[in-house]
Amino acid sequence: MKISLVGLSGCGKTSLYSVVFAEKTPEETKSLSPTILFETRRHPFLGLEISLFDFGGQDQYIKEYLSKPKLFFGTDVLIPIVDLHDPNSFEKAKEYFEDILKLYETAPQKPRIYLLLHKYDSEDYQKELLDTNVKRAKEYFADVFKNYDTKIYLTSIYEQEKLTNILRDILIGSYEDIKEHIKKAEDHLKEIDARLIISDISGNVLVHNVQGVSSGLSLRSDLRDYINSCNIIRENVFLTDSASFKGTAEEGKELELHIFKFILAVMLMKSGTLDEASLEKLKILLNDMNLFADIILKIHSD
Repeated sequence: MKISLVGLSGCGKTSLYSVVFAEKTPEETKSLSPTILFETRRHPFLGLEISLFDFGGQDQYIKEYLSKPKLFFGTDVLIPIVDLHDPNSFEKAKEYFEDILKLYETAPQKPRIYLLLHKYDSEDYQKELLDTNVKRAKEYFADVFKNYDTKIYLTSIYEQEKLTNILRDILIGSYEDIKEHIKKAEDHLKEIDARLIISDISGNVLVHNVQGVSSGLSLRSDLRDYINSCNIIRENVFLTDSASFKGTAEEGKELELHIFKFILAVMLMKSGTLDEASLEKLKILLNDMNLFADIILKIHSD
């Protein structure tokens, strides 16, 4: 899957990527340098190889890659980003996005578009002006993408959980079955009296109810290493596509890991025995995740 991030210089493209995919905190992004021309980053997600193209927004780079339309061809998802802290840039951003859309008039495929009205935060900015800018931006850019299936989101790197969920939903945007299973998992987690993390085998968190367990999409490194080690045992010792692992501490804490079809991982952390209702819901969840893994495998084979 090819995802193209586009926007003027300073709109927050690289910061957004870094917070969601590269385990950076919002504070750490303040020292990032501007993107030169464009950068390609690869990220595994649910067994797919995601290619993220971060197109630099300086004038000289925009002119150069607009003259090479094939750079944009093959884009499955186009993410235009608007800087809500800089309303004076709206006209220039509009012209830029219109120029990009002209390139797709001759492209073999047209992308899905997710417009991010970014920096929706009062970090170094007045809240009253921000709300005015949101209204103006929605009116300003409505016409630009009217011929495309476009969704609009308000985003901020300071709302990391919300931003991560938006990017997760963008990644699975064309897979209705996957969206349905993730929604089911979110509902199940509310009804099970235990801490649960559902991720892919690479450590991209899909759903969880554990505070501080991830940075953006990425699972905490120690838990990610644990999943990776168990997955190696599953593959090289058990010789199966699915396996379960369990650990117990002296004080009664327990950890279970369930790997499904070498793609999904469900981690359960609890103290003591779960009540009957939670056990039944957990059984339903694990069965649903097994079906979920089958759906992902089918998508890969198709």
